[in-house]
Amino acid sequence: MVSIVECLLLIPILWLVSFAAYLLFNHGLAPNRRRQQFFRYLVASVVTVVPLAVTATSPFQPIMVFFLGAWLLWTVTYPLCYHLTYRKSSPDYDHQIDGAFGIYLFGWLSGLSLLPYSNFFMGALLLVLLFLPFAQWVYYVMYRCVIDVNGMLLIQNTDYNEVIEFARSYSIQKLLGVVSLLLLLVVSCIAASLYWPLAIGSGDWWRMAIGFGDVLFLTFYLWKPARGLFVRTGIMQLYQTVREYQAKNSRYVGELQKRISSLHVQSLSVLNKPHTVLLVIGESASRQYMSAFATMPEHTTPWLEELSRDSLHCTLFPNAYSCDIQTVPTLERALTELNQYDGGEFFSSCSIVDIAQRLGYRVSWFSNQGQIGAADTPITLVADTANVAKWTQQEIGKHQYDEALIDFLSELNPQENNLVVFHLMGSHFNYENRFTEEARQWGDATDHDRITNYKNSLYYTDLVLHRAFDYCREHLNLQTMVYFSDHAEVPNRHRQPGFDGFGYLRIPLMVWIGDEYIKARPQRAKVLKRNQNRYWTNDLLYELMCGLFDAKSNHYRDVNSLASDNYRFQCEELTAMNGRICISEDDLKTKKTI
Repeated sequence: MVSIVECLLLIPILWLVSFAAYLLFNHGLAPNRRRQQFFRYLVASVVTVVPLAVTATSPFQPIMVFFLGAWLLWTVTYPLCYHLTYRKSSPDYDHQIDGAFGIYLFGWLSGLSLLPYSNFFMGALLLVLLFLPFAQWVYYVMYRCVIDVNGMLLIQNTDYNEVIEFARSYSIQKLLGVVSLLLLLVVSCIAASLYWPLAIGSGDWWRMAIGFGDVLFLTFYLWKPARGLFVRTGIMQLYQTVREYQAKNSRYVGELQKRISSLHVQSLSVLNKPHTVLLVIGESASRQYMSAFATMPEHTTPWLEELSRDSLHCTLFPNAYSCDIQTVPTLERALTELNQYDGGEFFSSCSIVDIAQRLGYRVSWFSNQGQIGAADTPITLVADTANVAKWTQQEIGKHQYDEALIDFLSELNPQENNLVVFHLMGSHFNYENRFTEEARQWGDATDHDRITNYKNSLYYTDLVLHRAFDYCREHLNLQTMVYFSDHAEVPNRHRQPGFDGFGYLRIPLMVWIGDEYIKARPQRAKVLKRNQNRYWTNDLLYELMCGLFDAKSNHYRDVNSLASDNYRFQCEELTAMNGRICISEDDLKTKKTI
């Protein structure tokens, strides 16, 4: 009898705490939404105590601390983190499912504990269910914001070396703190399930049957794949969004023949001799820290400075911006005709590789970026359509330097027209791992200053660009070289998964053209100079390359090309982050210097 009374006391606790959290951590709630959740949480609180009530099992036992913890964490974590992040900027948001899931989860766990031998698997189950909100809180403490689509995408596309380097960027005390909390969680869950099993009040068959019936209902209601409560919680909605994005990307290969069959390309002018086009994709390079672009005491890019003095052949573009702050969404657009301005889908968009191959180029893709984690990222999907696609060998804990890409150039046939794509590791964090000690210009091996080592990484990239340029000119008749970065970096700040200022968007862009190119396409050479100070975002790289190829195609709009007299964009029309950030809002007075 006492146990039933305890269960009845538990109902208002579950109900009132969950509903209070709903009211506190959501904004702009309509009265009908409040009423709906008032009764939803009440029903959930009643249903969830049924297994305990019918078996006269006390809810106030040691193992219940973990069940109640799971309820409270799921009820509060995502809505509260979201509220703390967006309470000043978003007028309305409604995370109702997390509270309901938390209540029903308590009932499901307590009901499962009635099963024979449940203590053997309950520890592992608790660990998984508690780890998800635990990880969200770790993320929030690290970045001071709730995990969003950008953060989820970043996590899913991170490879093992990036995880190792990310961990090394934090102090040993912080790492030990997180690991200690995680170990405490593991030990506590296992110990609780083995040493504090649920003491069942009454094992009458009819009572157990009712309890198990309730557990079956909750299992279906919580975990059904399509519309269960779990897949509708905040964190799982994010996960599903990224999965759907990746599923769309996977259509890229299936749509290949359809794209190619509709693609018509011709070159308006021809370079008579076999030649090479070199496209270098940098990583995390900021023009604010590059001496070729910015006024600064150190010569971080001496070769690029020297090259730019030859204004006939080399053009630096000081007003180039990234379209995003992450590699994958940026290059998804940069490498294809997909951009922020004309709409479309990645899987139906032609790429620079497609255009080059139709023009008779043999395309070779050489990357020092691993394969960017998941094998079906847009970057890898585009790379795999090249005639040759190779990645440097990635080993756990080993620093693979960008100069390894130079070795691939000896494989090219100088009697063919070649498009060579280099994808650098560049200045990807951790900066001190991005350059050899021989290339260090500032500080020493014991110097862990982020800005110092960022400048060293840019200097090393400059050396790699120089070597690639010299080899291609000497052996492969280089006639076009383009260098840009996927996004920029603010080296003295920890990277955020969301937009955190224009310092992450200000990238370098350089175009070099040879004598034969200028002779065959004099108008293109003049246009590059005329457009030198125009504003540009790198999701328009595809059109820039098409213009440099002097191509005419039904999949190319020359009004989007910086190499065209018809280039249409003014600063006020350009955006980043899929249209959410206006480039014109950058402080134009501070871009030229650090």
